[in-house]
Amino acid sequence: MREDTLEYRGARVRQLPRRNRTYGQGRTCADPTCQTRQSIYNRSTYCWQHEPTRAFIARGKRKRRAAA
Repeated sequence: MREDTLEYRGARVRQLPRRNRTYGQGRTCADPTCQTRQSIYNRSTYCWQHEPTRAFIARGKRKRRAAA
């Protein structure tokens, strides 16, 4: 058996996934009467109780290009 014909097996080394984005420590809700502390992973300035409501637009199922 020849020693110079070694075959390597395995997976390539990949980069680690990106870290989660953080938004500062010690933040509180932007409502003046609320003292709820925000998570460092929460992008919003308001807590769940004071977050402004948004209208949901139901778009339905999209058609394929061939069917359109």
